Amino acid sequence: MTDHQIVPLIKTSKVAIFMQLLMIPVTIVIVAIIGVPLDSVLEIYIDMEENPLTGLLRDDLYNILMVSLYIFSFPGLFFILRRHRFSLSFVAMILIFSGVIFALSSHSGFSLLHLSKQYWSATDEISRVNLLAAGETVISQNMWNSSSGYFAGIFLQGGGILISIAMIGSTDFSKLTIISGVAANGLDLIQHLMHPFLPEVSQLFMYVMGPFYLIWFFMLFKDLKHYIKIYNKENEVG
Repeated sequence: MTDHQIVPLIKTSKVAIFMQLLMIPVTIVIVAIIGVPLDSVLEIYIDMEENPLTGLLRDDLYNILMVSLYIFSFPGLFFILRRHRFSLSFVAMILIFSGVIFALSSHSGFSLLHLSKQYWSATDEISRVNLLAAGETVISQNMWNSSSGYFAGIFLQGGGILISIAMIGSTDFSKLTIISGVAANGLDLIQHLMHPFLPEVSQLFMYVMGPFYLIWFFMLFKDLKHYIKIYNKENEVG
């Protein structure tokens, strides 16, 4: 593909990265307003019965939206880096895409919404008990408790680390972009690996990695904006 052909992809990536940047403070606001995800199946059913949108948001819908944006944000990064470090950037993109698929497949929101509707329409106690058990099964297979959810995190953070390393030596990305990318994804990967075994300790990493993610997405947006500006300037001169 020529540079002219990849510019639209890079513009799309720039928009997606900007949306990911906005999603961080939006997520904080959502959690502050509606609260953290619920643990009890019955509480989840009640929450989704009262307000389906709130129930879905409380069940990590905002995280799924954030993760899904990687499908659009990473191709632009790959095509910029393809001549600099093709293998590393290509593997990073494959890991990211695989992580997104795993994350989407492990999201429990719409399954719990469906079970919630069945629970409140059930007329006998046995059916309701079975539906509560079904809800427990769904929760055990969600993005925080399932194997697919666990490996989704490893692939997503691993891809973020690799794409940041692939930027080393490239004139299209700043040192701050590289450092913040390795720091954000590295700390996130450490906490993710620790979470099933030491959840209290892994929680501490989340307070540190947040600011690095803000810096990383901002710098990626800035670098892509600069890349497009330089390309347009050179194209006009040519």
